[in-house]
Amino acid sequence: MNPDPREFYQNRIPDQFNRSLDLQQEQAAKDDSEALRILEDMRAVSTSILIRVEGDGGGRFALDIDNGRMTAAPECRHPAFVVIRHDQSALAALVRESGDSALGFLGGLAGLAGEMRLTQSRLSDLADLEGSVCLELTGDSGFSLVTHFGGGDLPDEPDCTIRVDDEAYRDLRAGALPAQEAFMSGRIAIEGDMQLAMQLALAALSPD
Repeated sequence: MNPDPREFYQNRIPDQFNRSLDLQQEQAAKDDSEALRILEDMRAVSTSILIRVEGDGGGRFALDIDNGRMTAAPECRHPAFVVIRHDQSALAALVRESGDSALGFLGGLAGLAGEMRLTQSRLSDLADLEGSVCLELTGDSGFSLVTHFGGGDLPDEPDCTIRVDDEAYRDLRAGALPAQEAFMSGRIAIEGDMQLAMQLALAALSPD
C-alpha cells in the first residue's frame, strides 16, 4: 500500500518535529545551559514550509512553525522559507529515510549523524539562499526531491544537483563518513551551481 502524503505531512512530520522540541526541552530542564541555549534558538523560529507532491494522490501541504512548534495548515501563515517538491512515486522512499526524524534525511545528506534541528540561527543562514537544489539519493530504492529557496516560482530545472549513492548516505547517517571526505572522494557529486550547493551544506552543518 502506497503511503498517504496527507498522513505523512499533516500528521507524522509535525509530530516528529515537535517531539524534537520536547526532547530538547527535557534536556534543558536538567539545568543544561547549552541545551537551554539551543532550545531558545529553536523556540525563536516562526516560519512556514510549503510541500508540493506531484502526481496522482499528491497535493500542496503547508507546515507552519510558530515559536518552534509545527502545525499543518491549509495555507502558509508566514512566507515559506523553503518549497519542497517531489513526485508521489518518491514518497515511500522519503517516508523510509525520514525514520523517526523529520529532518533526518536532509541532515544525512549534509553529513549529520542525526536530524538537522531548525534553529533561528540556521534559519537565518538558509534564508540567505536563493535558488533550487535537487537532492538525489541513487540506488535501487533511490529518489529525488527539489528544495527551492528565496521565494518566487519553482523553475523547471534546478540550479544544482547534489547526488549521493545509498551506501555513502548510510555511512553519512551513521557518522562513519565525514561530509568533507565524501565530497573529496566523489561519493557526493555536485552538478551545476557549486556555490549554492556549498551555501546549503554550510548552513546545514553550522553549529546549533
